[in-house]
Amino acid sequence: MIVKNDAVFELQLLKINKNSIEEKWDKKVNDHENYVKEYIKHYKKSLKGNSNSLSKYPYMKIKWEALGMKLDKAQKKELLTSKQIKKVLKTQLKIVTICCE
Repeated sequence: MIVKNDAVFELQLLKINKNSIEEKWDKKVNDHENYVKEYIKHYKKSLKGNSNSLSKYPYMKIKWEALGMKLDKAQKKELLTSKQIKKVLKTQLKIVTICCE
């Protein structure tokens, strides 16, 4: 009886751990997407000469690039779900599209 309960408990712990890891990466993917949105906003304004955006946009670029590298490493280690990977790729496509306009 004790062995069966221990096995059930271990399975529950694994499920909780998997969910918390997925939530952690969901947050990072969302953060990345939000930084890209802000970056695009400041990028466009800086092209028009907005001095406030000119000062913020380089910082935003560094931040989303750092988050992007973390997500790339996580993807290589197979820590991201397919849904998360799609969201990251969609976000990266936004950058490419905006910069090519």
